[in-house]
Parts: sequence; C-alpha cells; structure tokens
Amino acid sequence: MAEVNEKRLVDRFLKMVSIDSPSSQEREMADFLKNELQTLGFEVEEDDAGRDLLQMTGDMQGAKTIRFTGNLIARKKGSLSDVPPVMFAAHMDTVVSNKGVQATVQDGVIRTDGRTILGADDKAGIAALLEAAQLMEEQKLPHGPLEFVFTIAEESGLNGARLLDKQKLSAKFGFVMDSGGPPHVVIGASPGEVDFSVKLYGKAAHAGVNPEDGINVLSAAGLALSNLTLGRIDEETTCNIGIIKGGERTNIVCDYVELWGEVRSRNKDKLTWQLAKIQTAFATACEKFGARFEMEEQPIYDGFQLTEGDEVVQIAFEGAKKAGMTPQLAARGGGSDTNIFNAAGIPSVNLGVGAANDHTNEETVTVQDLRLATQLVLGIVQTVAERTGAGVAR
Repeated sequence: MAEVNEKRLVDRFLKMVSIDSPSSQEREMADFLKNELQTLGFEVEEDDAGRDLLQMTGDMQGAKTIRFTGNLIARKKGSLSDVPPVMFAAHMDTVVSNKGVQATVQDGVIRTDGRTILGADDKAGIAALLEAAQLMEEQKLPHGPLEFVFTIAEESGLNGARLLDKQKLSAKFGFVMDSGGPPHVVIGASPGEVDFSVKLYGKAAHAGVNPEDGINVLSAAGLALSNLTLGRIDEETTCNIGIIKGGERTNIVCDYVELWGEVRSRNKDKLTWQLAKIQTAFATACEKFGARFEMEEQPIYDGFQLTEGDEVVQIAFEGAKKAGMTPQLAARGGGSDTNIFNAAGIPSVNLGVGAANDHTNEETVTVQDLRLATQLVLGIVQTVAERTGAGVAR
C-alpha cells in the first residue's frame, strides 16, 4: 500500500480546520475543496442545496448577502475498465463555529487551546479523502471511477444529503467518512428518528382566589411523564423529552404547556410503538384532569441495519485489513448522511475517522488515525477493483 505523506496530510487538515464553516456557512470551505479536487483531476459539480434549504425553512432574511453553498459532487474517471464507481462522502460543516481556532500537534495528538471545537468532525474525513486521492494521482495507483460527495448542513439535520439529487450518483454503494472513534470500526447500523411535540391546553384561573376553577396542565403533563420511561428503552431504542415550556405567571393556574422530544430506534416497529405509548400517556392524563392535548410527529430520518453478509460491509472489512487493521462492525446511536444514502437505496456504511470528544472544545484527533483513515480509503478502492476481477462488486 502507498505510504501516506503524514506532513502533507496534517498540514491540509490544519488548513481546513482554520476555515470556519458552521452549518449553512460552508462557502469558503467549498471553494477550498473545489480547488483541491480540480487540481487532483476531479470534475466538480455544485448543486443548489443551500438555496433550497433556505427556501424550505423560510429563512431568507439577509439572503442577498448570503453566498449560497451547495453540495459538491466530485467525479474522476478510473484508470481501470469494467470497475464500478465507488462513492465516498463527508460533510463540510461543523456543529458550531470555530472561528479563531488555535490548533496544535503535540505527541501525535491534534487539539485546540480549549476555546473552540477542533472541527475534526468532519474535516478529518475530508483530509483522509484528499490525501488518498493525491496518492492515487501521484503514484498512478490503479482504481475505478471515484465519486466524492461533500455535503452541507449535516450537523443541522442531515439537510444537505437530504436535498442531494441521488440520481446524480452512479455508485451502487457508499462509504461515509464521518464516525467518531478509530478507523477500524465500521458502523453498519443506526436508528431512525422521529421528533415530536405535545401541546397541552387547560384553563386559567387565579392561583390564589379560585384555583379550583382552573385546569393546571402541569399536573396532566407530570402524570403523563410519570407513566413514561425516558432514556434508554432497550439496546436499540431511546426516548427523550428535552424541552418543556409553558405558563405565564406564578399567580395564574398554568393553562398551556408544550413539550418537545424524540424517539430513536433501529427497529421501526419499536419506534412506532414508543410513539403510540407517548400518545396514550398524554391522552390518559389529560382525560383525568379535564385537559386536552395535540401531538405532532416529524420523521427526521430512517434507520438502517447491515450485516457482515452485505457487500458494502465486506468491502469495508477487506479495505481495513489491507490497511493493517482488524475491522469491527458496530452500531451507532446517532444519525449521519449514511442514513440518507441507505434510505435512498445506496447501501452505505459509516467509517471511523478518529475524531474523539466531537461537538466539544475537547475534540481531538490523532495523526495515526488520520493516516489509518487515509489507508482505509486506499484499501477500499483497491478492494473494489480486486473484487470486480473476481466477479463481484459490479
């Protein structure tokens, strides 16, 4: 396997994390990537996902000053004939701004001064892809057609991948470089998520003069919550209510409360069952206190569950072995662009890029994991070519 240029890999990673790119503000990052990819022989297309997202959310305030950013689809012809295209993906945005980031490398670990996030989620994945592409170009490594997809607004709800026209992709399977943890871990399962809101309506009254004339919806909400299990329901299902708002003053019987929550499960039937249980709990509680309620559900993304028998998992495993790693299939509790690709009929796995403590100012990534992630990409590309010769991966 080609030797990774660690200095170049780290330098490019540090350059990218110095580019501030929170969700829906990825313009500078996209321009940087376009230049890098075109230099490496890719044809780069940018879609209208950024504009579509703002129109979809109705957030057009200041649109005249916004430099809309779309997803990037980068394509490069293969040097091998009859090898199917392989798709790799990563997202350009970070969960929050890291403007002014001060990143250093010490004892093989890259971290910030603690005032900002690092941005290894997901610029570690991007760095691995660019270094692998440069090695293939420099050393004339044989490969089939490559499709690199760089999405916007992943951290704000997988919006870039959701708005991507999947018909523009020719690959039949994909590898998303966006999982925390070491590169030998292959994420083959992730839950679906449905968000929900519950609005409870009661009756206001003076809390000190005639409270008995009121209907306090906090009592109904409290009873409903006491009959629900929150947190981990089982090994593949979770339920959380994270926001509760209501009431106006301490001397008014509370006549309105709204709650927001989510249910996640890798089992669609369990997800549906948990939502029904929430509905029943609030219906029963409101009936007891004479209140009424409304519950709305918003599907966020579908779950997926792959096994070691699935071809995309087998390719990831073989690629990891070529990189000198022992692969491990695992499940993840969060969503990623991988969910969107699987739902669109493109079997995909999420691969570790080494980011640790992501979404915090303690975020780190090691130089070793950046190197291993790069080698994993090379191993997967090599595996696809070899399996094609064996009559699979077509």
